[in-house]
Amino acid sequence: MNLGLIGLPQVGKKTVFRLLTGLVAEKAPSKDGISYGIATVRDPRIDALSAMFSPKKTKYAEIEIALPPDIQPDNARGAAWLDPIRRTDAIIHVVRAFASDHVFHILNDVNPARDIETVELEFLFADLDMTERRLERINKELRIKASPQKEKEKEVITRCHDQLQAEKPLRNVEFSEEDMKLIRSLQFLTLKPMITVINVGEDIAAAQKEHAALAAELSARGDTVVFLSAAIEQELSELDSAERQAFMDDLGITEPASHRLSRSAFECLGLISFFTCGPDEVRAWPVTAGSTAPQAAGKIHSDLERGFIRAETISYDALIAAGSEKAAKEAKLHKLNGKDYVVQDGDVIEIRFNV
Repeated sequence: MNLGLIGLPQVGKKTVFRLLTGLVAEKAPSKDGISYGIATVRDPRIDALSAMFSPKKTKYAEIEIALPPDIQPDNARGAAWLDPIRRTDAIIHVVRAFASDHVFHILNDVNPARDIETVELEFLFADLDMTERRLERINKELRIKASPQKEKEKEVITRCHDQLQAEKPLRNVEFSEEDMKLIRSLQFLTLKPMITVINVGEDIAAAQKEHAALAAELSARGDTVVFLSAAIEQELSELDSAERQAFMDDLGITEPASHRLSRSAFECLGLISFFTCGPDEVRAWPVTAGSTAPQAAGKIHSDLERGFIRAETISYDALIAAGSEKAAKEAKLHKLNGKDYVVQDGDVIEIRFNV
């Protein structure tokens, strides 16, 4: 699973890509004009567990970030720049909200609400065009041969078409799993989860106040909103730990915004983390929300899923409150769960298996 990092030219996408992946976009692995990198999901729970277990190795969860070429709004709804975005699982849209006489704006002035609407409309019209072409094809097929499956697909795509004609994104529509199976291959742009990164100047608090109404509007339609100053984040990333902490104290922040963005991106994909802990390694494992204990075991190794017997679990909060693994065991806080157990975000798990 990956996230597409998109935006108009000169909005700070490459800086955000570097903050998340540690890679300079021009030097990152690339294919067909798209740069790729792996982002570490900076989960503070891993830091706390590492402090408790003092492992030889600490491993955070990771996600892939894809950086397509700049968005170039025009009237060509089938434009080539749309194709790589369709292949992503979710979208991080970087929007400029900072002023600078040295950075040009493709639409001449800084207006984040307009820029968001510009990109959203491009996606809406591209999806609308796809529904129209798909409906035309289905109707031709139905004239040749009746098909209940095609009729159902027509009904679902007609719903999509009506939503798009009303200039509303598809992610606001409730689809059943059966519906999703019928339309998943179409890779609708407005159906993808969206994180909007509002890239602001140095006064983050003032920017949050200025753009509060916009953030509320985006949140109401289902977007995740993250305020971030790419310039400040870049400066933070270049400092050593002591200087970084002093700088954050001066700014009144507890962690870099890029860390929050990594977690928002992770959650946007419908993922949760469970943890394995011991003297050798403390590690976060990503799984899809709703996964069972055997499925989670399979993330560690296929043998664990195949020979699954039980999962011994304790919640992160309970373990931290106990103060140590020994204290948690003495208090009998661990639980034994079978194959039907649904893993919860923050579970610390030990798998019992036999192969």
